[in-house]
Amino acid sequence: MKVALWIIGGLAGLAAFVVLVGIMLPATRTGKVDRVVAATPAQLNAVILDRVSQPTWRLDLAKVEMQSTTRWTETTQRGEVIAFELTRQEPNLLQMRFESSYGYQGQWEGRLVPTPSGGTHIFVTEQATTPSPIGRIFARLFFNPEAFANAYLDALAKETQRRYTRDLK
Repeated sequence: MKVALWIIGGLAGLAAFVVLVGIMLPATRTGKVDRVVAATPAQLNAVILDRVSQPTWRLDLAKVEMQSTTRWTETTQRGEVIAFELTRQEPNLLQMRFESSYGYQGQWEGRLVPTPSGGTHIFVTEQATTPSPIGRIFARLFFNPEAFANAYLDALAKETQRRYTRDLK
């Protein structure tokens, strides 16, 4: 009986420690990346806003479903559903809000700055907030905002080049 109480007490203490660590972690994380892409801001904008085609060039997406011109959901290959809302659309600026079925929400911003060479310097900032202390721990262990944003920019640049260099042939 004493052994069982010690085991239960130890597990409760471990659980309390894990929750305390999660509480101490910041709820919001920000990832910032930038890249120069050999395309105009209008071309990049067109690819970013062609949400329905994104599962063909983003390997992490299973499907995209449009609710309206400014609202859609993305379902990842892991089954996560992320609801998006386009909150600002200008020729050189896109802003979106999102909320995930995995318990986090945030904002995404893409700034498109033309370069003298005819390309575009794209600056992406993604900010995600995870209210749950346990979710914060999982987010730290399994999600790197910069790595995700870099993978997105890699795929975006490749798809933009595929679409627009094809037109030149």
